Amino acid sequence: MAWYWPKIEDESSAESATKSAVGVSCFVGAVSSVVAIISIASRRPIFGFDGWSLVDGILFFVIAWRIHRMSRIWAVLGLVIYLGEIVSNLASGAHGSVGVLTIVFVLTYISAIRGAFTFHKYRNPVAVADGSPPTIGA
Repeated sequence: MAWYWPKIEDESSAESATKSAVGVSCFVGAVSSVVAIISIASRRPIFGFDGWSLVDGILFFVIAWRIHRMSRIWAVLGLVIYLGEIVSNLASGAHGSVGVLTIVFVLTYISAIRGAFTFHKYRNPVAVADGSPPTIGA
């Protein structure tokens, strides 16, 4: 299946579907942090980023870490926070807030949500085919 909608068939493919969101979160966190540090050092906002953008950068590193650990909640939060950033930029009139990269990142977070939820479905099955209760860690 295509990169924007990966086929998820088992634990491994579910885990693989989250990998790009980890990378995107690290990328967003790194860019936000670097520009925020430059902004702090120059004592003026750079590209609309100020010192508070460092908090955003750290938050996206936490999102990356938690998605890597297959957290369903943080996969959803990653998408919600990223969309919140886009809406905030659009509301403030920032040019170039929505582009191809934004769409790719949103699709990546959606894949991470699919992957995290499906991973836990395969990891903790509700019932086994023969009707016996599932074993822990199976």
